[in-house]
Amino acid sequence: MAAVLDSFVKRCTASLEDFADQEACAALGIVDDVRGLLATLLRIDAIISHEERRRVLSAKTDAWVVQVKDAMYEIDDVLDVCMIEGAKILAAGGPPTPKVRCFFCFKLSGPRKFRHEIGFTIRDIDLRLREVEEEMPRLPAGSAHSDDAKRDWFSRDVCKNCSDAMKPQAVGSQVQKAVGGLVPRMLREGKKKVDVFAIVGAVGIGKTTLAREIYNDDRMTENFPICVWVDMSKNLSELDFLKTIIRGAGANVGVTENKEELLILLASALSKRFLLVLDDLESPSIWDNLLKDSLGDGVVRGRILITTRNEEVATSMKATIHHVDKMDPESAWALLCNQVDAECNSEELATLKDVGIKIAEKCDGHPLAIKVIAGILRSRGNSKAEWEMVLNNDSWSMCPILPEVPQAVYVSYVDLSSQLKECFLHCSLYPEEFPIQRFALVRRWIAEGIVNARDKKLLEESAQEYYVELISRNLLQPDPESVERCWITHHLLRSLARALIADESILIYGQQKLNTSLSKPRHLTLCSMENSLDGPISLKQQMGLRSLMLFKSPNVRAIDLLMESASCLRVLDLSHDNNAPEGCDLDDLKALSELRHLHIESLDRATSGASALANKPFLEDLYLSEQAPAIENQEDLEDKDETEKEEKEGQERSNGQCRGDESTKASEKIWNELTPPQSIKKLVIKNYKGVKFPKWIKGPKLGDSFPSLVFLDLENCMSCTKLPSLGLLSQLQSLQISNADSVITIGSEFLGTTVLSSATPFPKLEVLKLRNMKKLEEWSLTVEESQVVLPCLKSLQIQWCPKLKALPEGLKHVALCELHVEGAHSLTEIKDLPKLSDELHLKDNKVLQRISNLPMLRSLIIDDCSKLKHVAGLDALQHLRLVFPPSTETFYFEELVIFWSVAFPRWLELLIQKCKGLRRFELQCGLSLLRSCLDGGKNWHLVQQIPEVRIISCDGKRYFRYNKSRRIYETNAQSEE
Repeated sequence: MAAVLDSFVKRCTASLEDFADQEACAALGIVDDVRGLLATLLRIDAIISHEERRRVLSAKTDAWVVQVKDAMYEIDDVLDVCMIEGAKILAAGGPPTPKVRCFFCFKLSGPRKFRHEIGFTIRDIDLRLREVEEEMPRLPAGSAHSDDAKRDWFSRDVCKNCSDAMKPQAVGSQVQKAVGGLVPRMLREGKKKVDVFAIVGAVGIGKTTLAREIYNDDRMTENFPICVWVDMSKNLSELDFLKTIIRGAGANVGVTENKEELLILLASALSKRFLLVLDDLESPSIWDNLLKDSLGDGVVRGRILITTRNEEVATSMKATIHHVDKMDPESAWALLCNQVDAECNSEELATLKDVGIKIAEKCDGHPLAIKVIAGILRSRGNSKAEWEMVLNNDSWSMCPILPEVPQAVYVSYVDLSSQLKECFLHCSLYPEEFPIQRFALVRRWIAEGIVNARDKKLLEESAQEYYVELISRNLLQPDPESVERCWITHHLLRSLARALIADESILIYGQQKLNTSLSKPRHLTLCSMENSLDGPISLKQQMGLRSLMLFKSPNVRAIDLLMESASCLRVLDLSHDNNAPEGCDLDDLKALSELRHLHIESLDRATSGASALANKPFLEDLYLSEQAPAIENQEDLEDKDETEKEEKEGQERSNGQCRGDESTKASEKIWNELTPPQSIKKLVIKNYKGVKFPKWIKGPKLGDSFPSLVFLDLENCMSCTKLPSLGLLSQLQSLQISNADSVITIGSEFLGTTVLSSATPFPKLEVLKLRNMKKLEEWSLTVEESQVVLPCLKSLQIQWCPKLKALPEGLKHVALCELHVEGAHSLTEIKDLPKLSDELHLKDNKVLQRISNLPMLRSLIIDDCSKLKHVAGLDALQHLRLVFPPSTETFYFEELVIFWSVAFPRWLELLIQKCKGLRRFELQCGLSLLRSCLDGGKNWHLVQQIPEVRIISCDGKRYFRYNKSRRIYETNAQSEE
């Protein structure tokens, strides 16, 4: 992990405190040495906590910082050895086994010498730290605790998920004006078949925002059936660039790797009027070498829109140029308001405007600066005193590390807690062109130990909150196509993050030479490596590495020697290295005894692996996967009509049966050879091709094999017809099963219950997710009368199980807090869940008709359930949210078709009238229904009874807000005269 010093010291201090109280420490006879080191650390921690705010933005790295950080890494290593050897003493009732540790300055040649040398090492670290302490700044009186301990640094009312954190893109009036001028010009027919337009401006000034507004404008989509967006900042090769456009236009690339063939495909793909956006273009070479001739000679007319910092690029492409200038004060204030709280009423804004304008002025008309400062203000709430604290923050006057980065970005970074700083810095270890997968990212944070459990939540839940918080602060941006992926919001933010961790991380692209100036690099990322490292890593550098990630670097053999010598490696991530031409020998991993996190995606090409996971006492996070089916093959099938697909599939079944059997046997063999250690806490099994799960994850002794397993994810195990007896996992808290296509029923075998067993199935399970189980029809939770099932389950998600006929009857005994059911197209009713309390979320359940007997439910969300006609027995309901997408034209009620543009259905009227405790009603709908809820409309008599109402149109442009007690009535959706 890209360690933030004060957080790193606190983790080491906590680890030392814990170890000092363990029997292993006493068995080694080093209690006094450990407590002496602990006392020194506590003094240093107080100084560092006070200095971190000042030091983090200093252009100069103090020598003592490097020395303290190196000492923390040494302490981390020493503790690992102590825990291993101490555990051996306690287990054997005798002295430790002699062992050589290559990363220490001593060799362990016997029990007594081991105790002497480990004690000497601890005392030596203590002595060096006390010498460093003399060089550190003095701690002012009364400054023993940092601000981090006093303030909850998370946004108030933290969003539950990243989709909630994704606010609609807010733009200032200048952007709206620019769109109003540019779009008509781009629609106007010219003499050229392909006209080029350019948005030119300084870095971070809002070029991409303007381009995105044009790209999403209804007039553009109506006139240009093909719209493609290409991010040019991602170092695309010419072939990847062409493939991106072809796929974006909806065509199939196939397996073509020839530029001339791709150019032909490009001309064919752009067969209709097209809009092509090239965002952040730095050179006209793409235009000159690839697009000018191939598109200019075509039959179809189109528009190319580029954004660039270099006006010469636009000029050389003979583009119509639009310059983007800094935002004026009023536009900056409007953007700030929208980013902080788009629903803030005018009275609240009036009290904040004077200080808000001053904050916006400090952002110097820079949209990126305004957005990141809005992220801070959002965490403070609409309090004038808090806003004034941000305005007067001394970080505005600190000397920046990079002059091109707006001062507001530094203010935003300094405002983060130490844990959030580490999470953000870690994101910069990923190459810019690769999206960061949310699930993998939060697991990495947990594996590195930087996530603190909040409010007795699961670590995974706390890590998700970290992720959402970074999105809320506009430091991470979810991918527009999927909330499961994200990017660092802007390359200026990435530049700052890379600068802040430059002293301990290396990122190498292609055959770029290794930076050997770092004597002790801790993190190494290799991207697009085709051969071995051009500049070899010295033995000293290898020994200090803590994390290694490979991206698009299929020649794994190039780093075999590195893996053998990097004995301190904690994190090995080969998740993006899934195109290796050769099988890899997993036994090469056996030397990595300090691993905490291991991620491998190509087990089907492994040649052996019997000892790969042996001697891994600290391994807690394990992600194992085979290759997923080739995307291009899927595209080929999608392009065929149904008859051709059936013929192709039949031919493959007859010709490929033997190959399939061989593949299945090979898959089962390699997986069965692997035996994860008992230390595993998080396990992911993905793309397993066997018909039976590996022997180590099934059977009556499953609980003994995984005594510490907390999180389990079974994904794309498509051939397995039965699930393992996962109810035997006594510590399991979170379970996700997805794409188990062959599972038809889930019964007692899943719980692991037998007549002779009285154990409680899933005794600690809190979160259960069943996703994309296409054939699942029945699910039973039947147990003996004396048994309790799922006693701790709080959250249940069932998504895209289209054949599931009913929820299990045993669910009525479970004290659920949240239930989410989506895409269950055979489910007709949800009833008799007397203990469901917090939220029921229903989405796209095509035949759902009845909801009844949920007496404790407080919040109900219904999204596109068009057959619903009966809702009753929700006596405790306080919050109701309904979403009706534009495609929903009619709803069914008592065999009559009720047009929502006319009135609410009867079930909704009755629900509003009977639920006396209903406090908040939210509705997303068409404009006609929205207007029917206004004063004088057909539904006003129902709406006015509810204390708080918020209604928004499907396109997000029209709204209605009503608060009965505060006498708020605001709308921009009045009927047009």
